Amino acid sequence: MRNQAAKTDVILNGIARPKTRSSLFWWLFDNHAAIAQRAEGRRFDWTELCTTFRDQGLTDLDGKAPTVRTARMTWWRVRKEHARIEALRAAERANRERRAAANPRRDMPSQFRNGDYGPPLATTAEPARPKLPATRVEEASRGFQLFTAEGVVVTRVGRVFKTEEATQDYVFDEDGMIVGGIGWASGLRAKQQLNARHGRPINDLTEMFYARLGLRSEKP
Repeated sequence: MRNQAAKTDVILNGIARPKTRSSLFWWLFDNHAAIAQRAEGRRFDWTELCTTFRDQGLTDLDGKAPTVRTARMTWWRVRKEHARIEALRAAERANRERRAAANPRRDMPSQFRNGDYGPPLATTAEPARPKLPATRVEEASRGFQLFTAEGVVVTRVGRVFKTEEATQDYVFDEDGMIVGGIGWASGLRAKQQLNARHGRPINDLTEMFYARLGLRSEKP
């Protein structure tokens, strides 16, 4: 029985942590919250970090010491994975709340937990309030991922809102610059980089790009 349980653990661990991810990815994933807390929104010194990663035996997917580029992209993927899991959990919680609210027996005494007698039957439940935008510190811990559930990202230069026309989520750096992407997302990043090089506001004349992505940007 013990051997069978051990085999099961091996299989489940393989599903949870596939070999399609590097050792660096899983280390960053496990320490995601601590990293964001220690960084406090500051940019990483990737050159120094890559030396530390190498000394600790952390590698990329090919078993090689990570470069600045691969380390930065791995951290981006870690933030995106955390955001995906966070969104799934939020959706699961919302589904449980909807099922509980739709249960016709929810106000019956038999449904109360021990010691929890609930409000009088005549009381009208207060409607759920929309979630407020996350604080800058909380967004930093989440990697500035634009969440479907909240639809807003807070950066130093403004807030980015998701509209009904948006077809996917996008990641933004704390300075307000969009990360990665192709097509209009790539065009937006190029325009933002051009603005930064010439000392203009990072989102100067970028309205068309945001609209094409189903987003809108507002100053704080």
